[in-house]
Amino acid sequence: MVKFQCPVLNKVFTEFTHIVAVKTTGNVFCYEAIQELNIKPKNWKELLTDEPFTRNDLVTIQNPNVLDSKVLGEFDHVKKGLKLEDEELQRMKDDPTYNINISGDLKQMIKELGTEKGKEAFLQGGGGQKAQKERAAALAAILARKEKDDSKSGKELKPHQTFSIVDAASASVHGRSAAAAKAASAEKTAARIAMHMAGDRAPVNAKLVKSRYTTGAASRSFTSTAYDPVTKNEYEYVKVERNPKKKGYVQLHTTHGDLNLELHCDITPRTCENFLTQCENSYYNGLIFHRSIKNFMIQGGDPTGTGSGGESIWGKPFKDELNSKLLHSGRGVVSMANSGPHTNGSQFFILYKSAPHLNFKHTVFGMVVGGLTTLSAMEKVPVDDDDRPLEEIKILRVSVFVNPYTEPDEEEEKAKEEEEKKKDEDYDKVGSWYSNPGTGVAGSTSTGGGVGKYLKARTAGSVDVTGNAGAPDDSSKKRKATASSVEFKDFSGW
Repeated sequence: MVKFQCPVLNKVFTEFTHIVAVKTTGNVFCYEAIQELNIKPKNWKELLTDEPFTRNDLVTIQNPNVLDSKVLGEFDHVKKGLKLEDEELQRMKDDPTYNINISGDLKQMIKELGTEKGKEAFLQGGGGQKAQKERAAALAAILARKEKDDSKSGKELKPHQTFSIVDAASASVHGRSAAAAKAASAEKTAARIAMHMAGDRAPVNAKLVKSRYTTGAASRSFTSTAYDPVTKNEYEYVKVERNPKKKGYVQLHTTHGDLNLELHCDITPRTCENFLTQCENSYYNGLIFHRSIKNFMIQGGDPTGTGSGGESIWGKPFKDELNSKLLHSGRGVVSMANSGPHTNGSQFFILYKSAPHLNFKHTVFGMVVGGLTTLSAMEKVPVDDDDRPLEEIKILRVSVFVNPYTEPDEEEEKAKEEEEKKKDEDYDKVGSWYSNPGTGVAGSTSTGGGVGKYLKARTAGSVDVTGNAGAPDDSSKKRKATASSVEFKDFSGW
């Protein structure tokens, strides 16, 4: 914040400072400096330039003691009704979406409000060209069925499908037909069912680990006669998914060049596991990119090439893995295509530019780290009205460079081999010490401290000075004879 001060007394100007200016020079001072240095000593020379001035040349800029200067109604611009037009306010008036963070599609929709195109879309029910085509096809099917039923004579017509109160209420609130409301509720129900089904999927890359709890068979057999008796507790084995801590790397060989992808296996493990397994199984070989929208994205991974096919390695859709660290920001982001929440299969798309409106709706699992020129060449391919490339863009094959899901097996095998090797070495050491306690110390002549020092001293003391080594002493013979004369057989002699 910029602050001004008196050039003579160096006092900061505040709302309570009496400020004056000298008309002849234009310099501004606090009134205290003028009063003490000019008025009282009658020195009528300007304090900075030393030019002469009179009392009438003093112009009051601010005087907190005069209340009339604080009345808003007495201001000149208020009396005359003058108003300064702010540039930003004018933009806000002209453009309702100014300074509002919304997507490009929504801005386009707002601009078309009130136009002929908007009125026509409203009359047709909205939803874009695809939805309009679907409604037109449905209407044509209904009319054809009606004509077919009318042509049949002597047969009762089937009653029309009834809609629930919820569907009717939704239709009345949103201004849609009952059929549209029924479709919307059915879509939500399908999403909930898909989430439930995705939660029951069996992970491919999993292993059994011994749990800290038992199976409970022993307690059940003791408390219930319906179970067979079990007298031994056994630990329960649970299935644990392996989540790698490293990135995966693959290369897509296409008709327009190569794309190097980095996969976030440490953040989205199940999505990357699905993609890498499909790549290693040659699932994507020969598939085309069936949809390309300039300045948006290119989509592929569908064996049917229609955008409605493909499945995961589990045979059914799997859950979304949404993470705030991975957003649809930047060119080359790789994300999963879906038809709703938790409906991921095999289709994926690559962004041409940022698409923040897809955040937390699609799972971001990779990034193009090499081959952006190839991506640019794909974007330049012309498309038809259905966004289908006129020139075929095909995935020829996929090369997997790093697959973190296969490395844990190698690491575990290596650790197991090292553990077995260590056990064998320990057994060899124990066996060697038990069968030959003097191994490793017989050839040493030093009698230093540590393990075996007493064994060395006893071995050295057992050598006779005459050269007879290990000759038994007489006292030891007597002790042996005395000990051997007593025998305990039974209690019959007592």
